[in-house]
Amino acid sequence: MNKHNPAKKRVNTLQIIWLLCLCGLSYTEMDGSADSSLFFPFLLLLSIFCIARKRRFLPVSWHEALAGHMRPLIVRLRALHIRQICGKASPVLSTRPCTCKNCGEKYTGNFCPRCGQSRNTPRYYLKDALGNVLKSLFRVDGKFAHTLINLSYRPGYMIKDFIRGRRIHYTMPFPTVFLLTAFYVLTVQLIVPEIKSKEKEKETAVQTDTLMSQAQQMQVVIDSLEQKKAQIKSRSAQLGMEITINELKKEQRKMEKAGTPYAESGFQLDNELGKAHGRLKALISQAPFLEHVVDLLKKWGHGNKALRILLTLPVLAVATRWAFYRRKHRAAYNMMEHIFIQAYIAAQILLLSIIVVPFNGTAHVDDLYEVPFWFIFFLFCWDYRQIFQYTWEKTFWKTTLMFTYCLSLVIGIAVLGVLTLLLVNRI
Repeated sequence: MNKHNPAKKRVNTLQIIWLLCLCGLSYTEMDGSADSSLFFPFLLLLSIFCIARKRRFLPVSWHEALAGHMRPLIVRLRALHIRQICGKASPVLSTRPCTCKNCGEKYTGNFCPRCGQSRNTPRYYLKDALGNVLKSLFRVDGKFAHTLINLSYRPGYMIKDFIRGRRIHYTMPFPTVFLLTAFYVLTVQLIVPEIKSKEKEKETAVQTDTLMSQAQQMQVVIDSLEQKKAQIKSRSAQLGMEITINELKKEQRKMEKAGTPYAESGFQLDNELGKAHGRLKALISQAPFLEHVVDLLKKWGHGNKALRILLTLPVLAVATRWAFYRRKHRAAYNMMEHIFIQAYIAAQILLLSIIVVPFNGTAHVDDLYEVPFWFIFFLFCWDYRQIFQYTWEKTFWKTTLMFTYCLSLVIGIAVLGVLTLLLVNRI
């Protein structure tokens, strides 16, 4: 009996029932629904793959015959796995003498030791016009293309190579995110040209829906009158202003008792936000330069997808460091390296979003990415497995823990912000 390669056991009844349930759910999801997320078909394929690794669906003779026919594919998959781990090998050092076309230096090697120009400097031809235009407009060189290729089939190993110092073949993570965001916006405008008009309509609707309630407007008027009252030196004018403020406060109380569109706790929170916004705006208006800077930041940050993605990176980095913390390897990755990891993963998801947009025929501009959350979760599992070298099962639970930490951090930041706001308004 061969102990090193024991025969696989047949799939059990519970696994068959699970697969049949997934088949039914997959058929229901894909039956004539245009907006299906393909979650259950993907889960079905993943379940078949996981079960087939430890169990067999066919009789032993059929299983062995199929394994013989599948051997060439298995060999190629193993070669691909080795290529994933090793990555791109460094070019062989040329020993032929060469004269640099830039400075005339004679040398042996791949680059000129005097000016740094490569020995591979071919002539320009018309067939290379498109590549030259892309390089000129978007600085898309061999590094950027190589980074995208590696993000598509070996993202975790590529990230490990970059952090360990093998960086000559890859672009930095943040420029990669900005470039892919620009390509995403360009793809959306080309594939879905009506999305721009839809965005304008939605912005108008949002502005209409987010207008302050009458009570909030009245609170802003009361705050402005109180500020003017503090600036007036005449006693009689101050008394008249105080009477007006008291009347407005009475009307505000009546509106609160009669009932507003918001709940009482929500109205109090909005009221506190209105007070804080009014004080901050009054403080900023005293410095014209600071006011112009704030307006510029508002215009740049409104609807900026790259900025929204970058704001999520620190939270994901902290959650990843907590979830994958190991005492034996405390200094495996520092905080900045975790942020770089999240930036590359964001670039990977942006790349897939660009690929998905033409097939969807539409774009979800309000979402960070075009792919559904369950697919993003799978990408995180895939990347983390390659980075931290865990099994699939342990990586799945660690990734689930990471997203739990993310949710807890977001809730904690929101609660801390509300408490800080209340404290500032009471001072």
